[in-house]
Amino acid sequence: MITTLKTKYGLFMPGKIIPELSINGKPAPYPVLNERAVRAGAGIMFVMGSIAFALALLSQDFRALKIVVVIFFIDFFTKVILGPKFSIISHISNLIVRKQKPEFVGAIQKRFAWSIGLTMASLMIVLLYVFEVRGPINLAVCLMCLTFMWLETSFGICIGCKIYYGLIRLKLIKEPEIAPACPGGACPINKSSN
Repeated sequence: MITTLKTKYGLFMPGKIIPELSINGKPAPYPVLNERAVRAGAGIMFVMGSIAFALALLSQDFRALKIVVVIFFIDFFTKVILGPKFSIISHISNLIVRKQKPEFVGAIQKRFAWSIGLTMASLMIVLLYVFEVRGPINLAVCLMCLTFMWLETSFGICIGCKIYYGLIRLKLIKEPEIAPACPGGACPINKSSN
């Protein structure tokens, strides 16, 4: 199973496979991430985004927002396409939590959540750089992204993961063969094989 997954993902795996890993007493033969590092990364991005948002909102100076949007785009693109092991923010967040006991969760739903972040960052790049829009629409997209990051870093609530499982329930995306672990066992899907 592990060899099959490594072949499936190759170099660009959305997490890492840990042989013989068990989460909540159940085998976890799928790519996983350290939830603590994911939350730390969301916190780093939340702080950067909040500063840029405040500058744009209070002074109508969008220069910091333009820089942060590019950083977010690069980070989300890297995590979604190449995997978090190529993300600078992921490396920094892993350093921050390195002395804490890891809490492993499935990587697939986090990759989906990052793809939502990539979509928002792409929209912001188009608005800011292509159409040179500066105003309420930018701030609304930015505020939505900041809200997602705040919920992740503060409470461990991954809105992108909830959307992922909602799409599975609606049968718009395929349910994984083995339901990946979520923080605190909060995943709404359960498979008897899991």
